[in-house]
Amino acid sequence: MKAKLNNPIDLWRGAPMFSAKGLAIRAGILTVVFAVCHVAGLREYTTFLSGTSLTASADWSALLGLAYLAAYFGFILGTPILLIASAILAIWQKVSSAGK
Repeated sequence: MKAKLNNPIDLWRGAPMFSAKGLAIRAGILTVVFAVCHVAGLREYTTFLSGTSLTASADWSALLGLAYLAAYFGFILGTPILLIASAILAIWQKVSSAGK
């Protein structure tokens, strides 16, 4: 019998990586990470791309800007791919189990 999962960390660890549920959970994690970065205002730090800086410390500006860009591209590129793969995998598993 499988142990009951009480918190979100256990839910994340409990789902197999290449299962429909696991892919959907990882898409949700990417969404939450991007939302946190966006709400925190890290978008403003992407100005390092044009050679300008919001703060006197260009290192922190670049680091925060890169963090936002990684979260943004993860959300824009990764989340749809993971959700589509999750849907295809769930349909495939349902069809293959019905044929047995």
